[in-house]
Amino acid sequence: MVGYNTSVSLISWTKGDPERLIEFSGRLCANSTKHIDTDIEWVQKRVKQGHESILEHASATFVIQCSRAVTHELVRHRIASYSQRSQRYAKEDGCTYFTPPELENDQAYHSIMKSLYENYKIFLDRGLKPEIARYILPNAWRTEIITTMNFRELRHFIKLRTSPNALPEMQEVANQIKKICVEKWPRVFGDLKNQEAHNE
Repeated sequence: MVGYNTSVSLISWTKGDPERLIEFSGRLCANSTKHIDTDIEWVQKRVKQGHESILEHASATFVIQCSRAVTHELVRHRIASYSQRSQRYAKEDGCTYFTPPELENDQAYHSIMKSLYENYKIFLDRGLKPEIARYILPNAWRTEIITTMNFRELRHFIKLRTSPNALPEMQEVANQIKKICVEKWPRVFGDLKNQEAHNE
């Protein structure tokens, strides 16, 4: 099935070795820091026991290209930080939108999008500010957002938003984030690699 062509890039994370920081934090609680790096499964064991507060000491930042329909849902994850491209101050300089696979060959859909953009430009030419002209732009419009989450929230996000019950475009974004996290920090996210998504 054709996807949405969303894009996710990891651009920053906790300085140094986030997984070692998490282990150190947990071992400090148990007064066992002298045993750090002796058990590669130590962090996963704590996660399975439900001791996930230690994951909050590490975070990752992603830049995501997706529709505004997705960002409206993304910002519901409140234990995170967001910076989104503004439609209020930045003019849209092209007819750039996301198309659900179900509408890929629907000419009416594409015609509506082009018409909305043409009218948006007409409003700007009349002297309306972008913050007013944007009112006619749809949820499908392409946007960029930078998102920072700690590792505990990332695990929650991945489990929730890779669910088949999630918006398909959101699933695409969440699965890209999951792939990055599993590959880069397997001691924290490795158990999610083949785990079925929660139907929350």
